[in-house]
Amino acid sequence: MGYVTAEERKPRGFRESSSGVWCDDVSPGMVARLARLGFDWVCLDAQHGGYSRTEIIDAARSFPAGLGELVVRVATCDFAAIGAALDAGASAVIVPQIESPAQAERAVAATFYPPVGERSMGQLSRIWGGSTMAAEEANRSTTCAVMIESAAALRSVEEIAAVSGVDQLFVGPNDLSLSLGTTVQALLDDDSETSPLARIVRVGEEHGRTVGGFAGTPELADRFRERGISCVAVATDLWITAEGTRAALRSRSS
Repeated sequence: MGYVTAEERKPRGFRESSSGVWCDDVSPGMVARLARLGFDWVCLDAQHGGYSRTEIIDAARSFPAGLGELVVRVATCDFAAIGAALDAGASAVIVPQIESPAQAERAVAATFYPPVGERSMGQLSRIWGGSTMAAEEANRSTTCAVMIESAAALRSVEEIAAVSGVDQLFVGPNDLSLSLGTTVQALLDDDSETSPLARIVRVGEEHGRTVGGFAGTPELADRFRERGISCVAVATDLWITAEGTRAALRSRSS
């Protein structure tokens, strides 16, 4: 199946220029296979996908070591949900619907151990004999990404990016375009210096934050990179299975 090994390829980190895959369907096997196929990171969607805490734990237990990062888009900016995703083994959380610096501060507090934040110690990998990290090491290696996906978030993006502990601004293009009364394509087509995407990228650069985003297809991913968004969900598990099916059926009919 074209699997790569940790020795053959060192994945780029979630904070870097990287290509990830977004998972909606609950399947630990699919998550592990996608990680082995070469994506830099695999994101479990607990907001609009099927992932509960149990499914996140199941996926984390089978996630191959050294072959990319496990990321979770939590359902909401909730202390327990963020802590549970990280305790299960995620190295990064994407926190949706952040619209103010106060909400960003809550996301940071839930993501990091003291003295940076208020996360409670209780990593679940000890249950299945996996390795755990000391608080200082976890704070260094964990990423807090906050979603910019509304007109309110865009108005406050400078203040949100200035919050200490925010590592990445993650663009949610579907909700952002709805909130602004436009379309994803129109957002991507706007190449002006004052466009919403240009503003987010510029603010990220000014505050030393990387900028990520959800594309969902390779074609849209290319458009995102053209706009300076470097950490991109280039496909979804549903897109990959649909494209694979179409390719197989074309082969059958030829």
